[in-house]
Amino acid sequence: MAQLYPVIDQRWHQKFDRLSLLVTVRDRGTLVAAGLVHDSIVAPTDSMNAVELGCMAVRPEYRRLGIRQHVTSLRLEHAVRSGKTPIIVIDAQNPASWAFYERSELWERERSFEQEGRLKFIYRATQAAWEWVENLPQASEDCLDISTALPSIPAPCFATAPATQPMLGMQLPFGEQVSALPML
Repeated sequence: MAQLYPVIDQRWHQKFDRLSLLVTVRDRGTLVAAGLVHDSIVAPTDSMNAVELGCMAVRPEYRRLGIRQHVTSLRLEHAVRSGKTPIIVIDAQNPASWAFYERSELWERERSFEQEGRLKFIYRATQAAWEWVENLPQASEDCLDISTALPSIPAPCFATAPATQPMLGMQLPFGEQVSALPML
């Protein structure tokens, strides 16, 4: 995991200590992306009972393939199904990320704030997010076909794992795997 994150500090450890879901993306065994859901929130949110979809990281060579959006969808589904209010905190210096949330009907900007001299935005899931999760099929497998302009980087495989059931996976053309592991 440390290979994906440029800074591993006390705050990073707090988030991992308080996580309820860890989503990882692997390409032939190599960790290429990860994200989690945790309740160690320090952002000044107005949302009661909030959980943060945090620590999202994707290796640079795997960006722009839809991995970040799919990992976020898995985390959003988990947060909503657990009855929590999902939030995401985005650094203003990451325009690709905050532009995605600005365009999405599933998220609304709650507020901006400064932390350690850096402007950040808090996005909160909208009612449309709850409706989106409510209308998801209840199948145990979900396939995602990611188109890539780079033939050397195959599409990953995504899987989720409820805490009380064995790992469920799905196969995409290249057989890679994504895991979503609920934490107790």
